[in-house]
Amino acid sequence: MLNENNIVSLLAEHLKRNGYKINQALLTHQQGIDIIAESTKHMLYIEAKGETSSKEDSDRYGDPFNNSQIISHVSRAILASMKILHDKPAGSKTKAGIALPDTPPHRDLVEKVFNPIKTLGIKVFFVSDKNVVEQ
Repeated sequence: MLNENNIVSLLAEHLKRNGYKINQALLTHQQGIDIIAESTKHMLYIEAKGETSSKEDSDRYGDPFNNSQIISHVSRAILASMKILHDKPAGSKTKAGIALPDTPPHRDLVEKVFNPIKTLGIKVFFVSDKNVVEQ
């Protein structure tokens, strides 16, 4: 089961392998945009969410988030991406994305709102310990 720190690490490695320079990869105890990655064409700002808590002292540590928590986390990730697209920190080079665990509940939720996500230009990365799929 992947926590947010795992998602950030796995996606950052995937992006590096695909030609991105990682300017920022934050852990859960740090504030800010989780991943900032740079290519020759754009700056990618990604908000990541895990499928369990990364805090060992949390009641949720090691337990999967329930559907309400998943909805809340995905909603917050989409909102963070919308704010990035509004603020355009890298001007016209700004791209935003969300990184989520590759689980059926996360995929099902994103599928229900995928057309608006795509219309907004938000990239979606589904991350597992084996691979990363960009939808």
